[in-house]
Amino acid sequence: MAQVARPKTISVISVIAIVLILLAFPMLFMPSIKHMGDFVPMVLGIIITLQFVSVIGVWHMKRWGVILFIIMFTVRVVTFMYLDLMNFRFYFTVFYSLIFIAIFLRYIKRMDTNL
Repeated sequence: MAQVARPKTISVISVIAIVLILLAFPMLFMPSIKHMGDFVPMVLGIIITLQFVSVIGVWHMKRWGVILFIIMFTVRVVTFMYLDLMNFRFYFTVFYSLIFIAIFLRYIKRMDTNL
């Protein structure tokens, strides 16, 4: 199996995505999130963790990373809408995620299909 060279665009986008995902992590400890229910922080933590894993997959030029990123984007949007967490951060997340998805889909044919 030949290793696929990672384009600089994917490198930059992946680093930006990792930083933005790590900045979303403290949201789990906000009192307003804890008051929503016992399992809400856990669900949001799983979503953030799987988003992080998906970006690592994209960093390694794996197709599953792009697919997981799209799935977790959809799950995050639906969850935030269900929990009525639609604020500036929500719309900003949707905006940059759609840009990232468009860039990832541009390079998906060059990504490795194996794990």
